[in-house]
Amino acid sequence: MITRIPTAANRLPLIGHGVQLARRRTEFLASLTEVGEIVEINMAGMPAYVLTDPDLVWRVLVSESHNYLRGRMFDKMTEVLGDGLATISGEAHRDTRRILQSTFHKRQIAAYGPVMSSIAADVAESWRAGQVIEIDDAMNDLTARVVNGILFSSDLGAAAADAIQRRLPVVMRGMLTRTLIPGAWQLLPLPANIRYRRSIEQMDSAIDAAIAAYRSSGADYSDMLTTLLSLKDETGNPMSDQWIHDQVITVAVGGIETTSAALSWCLRYIGTRPDLEQELHEELDAVLGDRPVELGHVMALKFLGRVVQEVLRMHAVAVFMRRTIGPTQLGSYKLPASAEIIVSPYTMHRSARWFPEHGRFDPDRWLRSETQNLPKGAFIPFSAGHTKCIADNFAVLEITLALAEICRRWRLRPVPGQAVREVTTGATRPNRLTMRPELRSPVTE
Repeated sequence: MITRIPTAANRLPLIGHGVQLARRRTEFLASLTEVGEIVEINMAGMPAYVLTDPDLVWRVLVSESHNYLRGRMFDKMTEVLGDGLATISGEAHRDTRRILQSTFHKRQIAAYGPVMSSIAADVAESWRAGQVIEIDDAMNDLTARVVNGILFSSDLGAAAADAIQRRLPVVMRGMLTRTLIPGAWQLLPLPANIRYRRSIEQMDSAIDAAIAAYRSSGADYSDMLTTLLSLKDETGNPMSDQWIHDQVITVAVGGIETTSAALSWCLRYIGTRPDLEQELHEELDAVLGDRPVELGHVMALKFLGRVVQEVLRMHAVAVFMRRTIGPTQLGSYKLPASAEIIVSPYTMHRSARWFPEHGRFDPDRWLRSETQNLPKGAFIPFSAGHTKCIADNFAVLEITLALAEICRRWRLRPVPGQAVREVTTGATRPNRLTMRPELRSPVTE
């Protein structure tokens, strides 16, 4: 039996649900769980189908993934990421993932741990008690320094690192808007469009210059760009400069945007919930004592791990998309060829069916049986299946080490009077998060 697909309410002529997508994107998508398992929306004249049921999500991402390609969102991301791992589909994706797998093996990621800890310690030590810190900006700088330190350990990559750090936020703001609100306005010489295109050009030229300099040097700098330059295709030939460029910018986007947002939210919850802060500090004191944070401490920081997991639930990526290859049966629903499908981790993680009191930040929900036995597709902070983020372990390790380094030194207090709200770029991040650090106690290194 074929089930009719319901349509979201309040569709307007011409622009469809464009107002909701522009002004309250995450709230609108999360509200669709009350409408149906799959809901049709209209993105300024283009229909799309939002999945709200874990089983349908799992079918699209994993068990029936052969019926789907990357969707419109990834078409737009190609403007920035080229043919990087995050944008390609099918055999090209499988081949690229296989080539890159060693770069993100757990042993290799563990080797990045000291870089992560060292940079986080430098950031924390640069703060002074009582100073006003824009935490969202500080965490963006921290994660950019980590990614750039791992990508480019040589001064030959300094200009590329600087361009990524300064220009990527502009690019990410423009990219999601172009995905969800299509239109010819993107071609107009508006200030936002000019900044977007100029930022892409500056990042591209700086990365190309770094690749050329590394190739010309021929030295081993023991960083990720050196590793990428050493990779070979199936015929044994070196990967092209364009292929390496696309992977570099993909790593930068994936390693900075969502990780910095998660760190910012973690610090906000810890700083505004005395119960969480006390439990975290007790755990840090018990595990670390006066010792620096090391990779071996991570598994013992169980409460901190639950804080991170709860932030990944509450402030997940807003959307990613798939496209049907042909007319497709999805469960009891029929979809046409080239149908755009929206998978929203944010929406899935805000379902009251799977997460009671879903709006409450509760790290201990991850100790309860109902959360430990979620259906497949209900919790997908890094997607799932063969397109699951290849750097998921990298991101969690970085967040954990950075939080440990910061929170062992400081208590962070929000500046009174600020209203923190969610905004969506590539990630779901705070619009502004201003805090003051208070020194916990002297730390003996």
